[in-house]
Amino acid sequence: MNAVERRFILLTGAAGRIGTAFRQAHGERYRFRLADLLSDGLKETPGADHEIVRLDVADADACARAGTGIDTVIHLAADPSPEADWDSSLLANNIQGVVNIFRAASEAGCRRVIFASSVHAVGGLSDDAPIADDAPPHPTNLYGASKAFGEAVTATYAAAGLSGIAIRIGAYDAPWFHERGDARAAAAYVSARDLNDLLVRCVETEGIPYAVVAGISNNARKRFDLEQTRRLLGYEPRDDGFAVLGLDPITPSPSSHGTFT
Repeated sequence: MNAVERRFILLTGAAGRIGTAFRQAHGERYRFRLADLLSDGLKETPGADHEIVRLDVADADACARAGTGIDTVIHLAADPSPEADWDSSLLANNIQGVVNIFRAASEAGCRRVIFASSVHAVGGLSDDAPIADDAPPHPTNLYGASKAFGEAVTATYAAAGLSGIAIRIGAYDAPWFHERGDARAAAAYVSARDLNDLLVRCVETEGIPYAVVAGISNNARKRFDLEQTRRLLGYEPRDDGFAVLGLDPITPSPSSHGTFT
């Protein structure tokens, strides 16, 4: 694929862990507008013709400018902490920010927005068996509630004609997972390469007006059943959180409530 044919993608949260892994893996496949409050290191993205913008997603005018000329938005920017404070962070970053991005994408005529939701959107559902990828939200903290709100915003704009896919991202591969991950976290694990693949499928798969899909790996025991994600996107993850941690896939007690930050 040459530079003329590459999709132009607004990647918010481009300096974060997930954004960095994706742009490093696919900087030659896509042309990016890399948006973050922190721009350090963004110039190191492979490929050509990328743009770098400093973006506060709580600034509606800045979001409108960032969405101009974009084919697809991958919206990763947010406060990712389950302990995030509502007044000082969640309201601006996870509520106002998601509305600003979807409004900007809609007004700019973008093709699709891919929203980074979280397993925390369904944190109150039982661990006894895999749940449906698009199970009704049941958050247990305001961070999870903010992600459920983002899924609702995705559906709202999809109803108005803007294709939207919300990915309930699980326990992303990070140092904490290797240091203190348990069986509950292993069931929700997603490796960088599996999530990178899922993001590409969310970008490229046509004919999806709206969907909620699951961002986990092929774990020996799974938080989500992956049925809808496989059916809609042909997603076939390769990694396993239990193998990464060297654990047997035993069922944790229902009282186990580890975090997925």
